[in-house]
Amino acid sequence: MSLFVKKETDHVRAVEIAKTIQNEEKIISKLVVAETITVLRKKIPTKDIAIIYNILQKFITIEDSYIFDNAFKEFVKYNGKISFFDAVYIALMKDLEIYEIASFDSDFDNKKRIVRIH
Repeated sequence: MSLFVKKETDHVRAVEIAKTIQNEEKIISKLVVAETITVLRKKIPTKDIAIIYNILQKFITIEDSYIFDNAFKEFVKYNGKISFFDAVYIALMKDLEIYEIASFDSDFDNKKRIVRIH
């Protein structure tokens, strides 16, 4: 979200990260798209969200519902201290053997084999 909303605290850093990883493969889940749109609806006009939605479609988008049972196990493992969204992302990362995540969400810190780029 910080990448798309100039008023966000981490916008400048998000732009820097985007430039750094522009040639890297970027994978998101369908849940990321849903979470992004949901959060953005209170921050920017719908017409701008439509543009962002089209940008997100250029990423490799993974169907994530198959991983919900494993995600719930992650959610329980962390005793509800992370959101279910984050639990899904952690479960997907484990399943796909992805070890880096570009995020300003500190919930990804101190998670086994995950490096947060922020």
